[in-house]
Amino acid sequence: MDLREKPGKVQTFLELMLRFRLIALVVMVIATVSFVATGWQEIVSLPLGSSEAFGMWLAETETAKGLWESARYIGVASIACVVMFVVFGGVRAGIASAVSALLSFVALYVLGGAESMPLPMFGILALVAIVMFIFGKLSVACALFPFVLSWLFLSGILEIISSKFDAAASLMWGAHSAFAFACAMAFAVVAGKHLSEGVPQAGALVKAAKQLLAPVVIGSLLLVAAMTFDMGDRNWVYAALQFVAFLVWFFVFFFSISSFGPWERLRSGSRRVEMKDKKKKGPAKKKK
Repeated sequence: MDLREKPGKVQTFLELMLRFRLIALVVMVIATVSFVATGWQEIVSLPLGSSEAFGMWLAETETAKGLWESARYIGVASIACVVMFVVFGGVRAGIASAVSALLSFVALYVLGGAESMPLPMFGILALVAIVMFIFGKLSVACALFPFVLSWLFLSGILEIISSKFDAAASLMWGAHSAFAFACAMAFAVVAGKHLSEGVPQAGALVKAAKQLLAPVVIGSLLLVAAMTFDMGDRNWVYAALQFVAFLVWFFVFFFSISSFGPWERLRSGSRRVEMKDKKKKGPAKKKK
């Protein structure tokens, strides 16, 4: 009789994604090149429109009370997301998610709707990501460059969905980009923790994705619901498609592509056994 614990459906799915990661990479690269070649202006307009809307919103809400009243739904959703990252991923994952989201909004504020800024800012981000990917010995360095690559792919998908419904994509794109960055960095922190305990690379990535399943799924749902509820024209079919697209992006593409990162150099030489692992072992043999 096999006493080994059988993997659940989520773990089996994640392991399959790692097995077919090369296919995911090829599909993403081809789709991203197609997006950039045929609709570069539309993709560039997403951060421009988002930064303009964000700047106008800040200008109209001069007080903290006005700021909260105009964004209470998205504010509650954001706080709930950070809390879930802390509960399921740990304090470091929660901090990483909050800092990442704040950096995203700071970047939108710095962009300021200037048409000459998106390319230099993206170039600097890509350069920093490549340098950290090659030389950095931090978990976030292993996930930053895969995130930058897959972020263009996510932007193209969101733009296509928005164009089908004739909807303004800039605000949704800004919220999704901030949440995607938060999810990617929280995932990197959790995976780095497992690697520091001596877990093999594939196992660490699968464990991290399983831990963050609830925050990513529920957080994305709350985010889409909050943004849709704040809009005048509430199209729930459009919101549902964005929700599904984000989950596919994270668990099928970003998760698979992130496995190409140099995670192995973060792995500890000795594996740490937790108390729950010890309990799973059979009882010790009785002395005669």
